[in-house]
Amino acid sequence: MPITLRLWDDDGPVTHGVRNYGDVLTADVNQKGVLDIDTVKGCTAGMSARPSAGCYDGCYAAQIAKFRGIDFSKSVVRRVISASHADSIVRAVKAAPEGFFRVGTMGDPSHAWEHTIDIIEWLAPFAVPVVVTKHWMTATDAQLERLVTSGTVLNTSVSALDTAAELKHRERQIQRYAAAGGVSVARVVSCDFNTDIPEGARMAGVQDRLFTLLPTLDNPLRVSGEHHLVRAGVIRVTSTHDLSPRARPISVFNKSTYIGHCRDCPDKCGLSSCSPQHPRPVSPQLSMIGAL
Repeated sequence: MPITLRLWDDDGPVTHGVRNYGDVLTADVNQKGVLDIDTVKGCTAGMSARPSAGCYDGCYAAQIAKFRGIDFSKSVVRRVISASHADSIVRAVKAAPEGFFRVGTMGDPSHAWEHTIDIIEWLAPFAVPVVVTKHWMTATDAQLERLVTSGTVLNTSVSALDTAAELKHRERQIQRYAAAGGVSVARVVSCDFNTDIPEGARMAGVQDRLFTLLPTLDNPLRVSGEHHLVRAGVIRVTSTHDLSPRARPISVFNKSTYIGHCRDCPDKCGLSSCSPQHPRPVSPQLSMIGAL
């Protein structure tokens, strides 16, 4: 019986009143029109670093998981379980709306690099892979080389809100992937910092430097007016229409930054930086379904 591709997981085991994500790989077109294939759901390292609300004390994925009664602090590896399931995933990737699929929306794929790369190598011939990660776990040189060969566009999420150690580590990973020959994108989680306040001025300086890491993407921070940095006046937010009919608070640093559906985005998660010779490898023979 074919697997039904679901938008939300509702089959994980219940623990302490919440459930874990299911461990079956899904292919979902999200609200922004991007095909998400998360090899890992949840983020153990991110929630361990910031237990209250995830990264930057405002992780949207953690918020969604909490709303749905899912334990986001439990990273769950997602696998293919049958030949018919594998076929359904391939069909979804071949029909990817914008010609790429993204790994790393509701979890960080660095929690399972080897498994993530196996999935990417399998699906890369059908659409361009985009990985979004904070590199909580560091990929080996060999793993990065495999990502380069598969044509993966690697988005490293980085921000002036990171700690000094996190910044140093993530900038190093950006450099490593570029040196290996890959399309290495600095995905800057940006804020409209209030430079009249010393901490805001300091963070604005860090952010300016991050935007010199080319190529970059500008990903404005979405936080509520109750966020501690908003209440302290360090970050300014404005009510902005994104995809919802209702305006919501977003900290927009660059007023010309595109915010909206993927189909009209000029960046396409870094695909705009790919050359005409961008790799399109041959898919390996799918075997040992359970191992994927």
